[in-house]
Amino acid sequence: MARKRPRDIQQLFGGQRLQRFTDFTEQYQRWQQQLQQCFVALQLSPLLAHCKVVSVRAHTLVLEVSSAALASRIKLQQSRIITYFQDESTGHISRIDVQVRPKISTPSLQPTEKAPQPVKNAGKNDDETVAKLRRQAELCEEPLRSQLLALAEKYEKT
Repeated sequence: MARKRPRDIQQLFGGQRLQRFTDFTEQYQRWQQQLQQCFVALQLSPLLAHCKVVSVRAHTLVLEVSSAALASRIKLQQSRIITYFQDESTGHISRIDVQVRPKISTPSLQPTEKAPQPVKNAGKNDDETVAKLRRQAELCEEPLRSQLLALAEKYEKT
């Protein structure tokens, strides 16, 4: 089987794929800057760290947020954001599509704490507990009385 000759560096840099990629990255940076300016102007700056522009297609601004709560806050401001983008951009934006994509949290390196294990009381403490349960049962009405007595019997068996 014949091997293809490696491409020349000029062929790689002069190709249409690289040009389309550089055009998209430049456009993406412009969208991000415009989103940042929009959020600052609309006093939504705290949301900016959790929101980014994914694309603009078919008159729709596609945003990605990290939680549903942020998505609803952005949806409430949808008309103001659309107006800002229409005033500042060359393309016509008529709606916003907000996609929720939570950030994946990395597990912590610290071990998780185990729930404390119940300590079994020995002899004397068991008798005291049973006596307290029986005294308390005498003061209570049904159905709590029968439940406390059943618990006391259970303690006596163990």
